[in-house]
Amino acid sequence: MVNPDQEKMFDVLEKQRQHQLKVDRILKVVLPIVGFLLSVMCANFNRLSLIFTIVISILALWMVGIKRQALWIWTTVVAFYCLLDNLYSFGAFDLKRYVYQFGSITTFLWITGIARPYIDRWMLKD
Repeated sequence: MVNPDQEKMFDVLEKQRQHQLKVDRILKVVLPIVGFLLSVMCANFNRLSLIFTIVISILALWMVGIKRQALWIWTTVVAFYCLLDNLYSFGAFDLKRYVYQFGSITTFLWITGIARPYIDRWMLKD
C-alpha cells in the first residue's frame, strides 16, 4: 500500500529521471563535438597525437558529463596522457606545450563536471 506522500515522491523522482535522460541525450551529441574541436586545437603536430587526443578528450568528457565519474580521476588520466603525448611528440618534455594541452582539456573537463548538476536542476525547473 502506497500512501499519497510516497506517490508524490515517486512522481517527482520519475520526473527527475526523465529530465536527466533528456540531458544525457543532449550531451551525447554535444560532448563528442566539443571533444573533437578541443582536440583539433590541442593536439601536437602528428597524426597519432591528433587521434589519441580526440579519443581521450571525448572519453574524459563522456565519463565526467554523462557517466558522472570523479573529476580527479579523469584529470589524472588527462595529465598522464598529456605527459606521454608531449614526450612522444617532442622527444623531451616541453612545459609550455604541456600546460597548453593539459590546461585546455582540463578546463573543458571541469566545466562539464561542475556544470552537470546545475544543468539537471535547470532542466527540472522547466
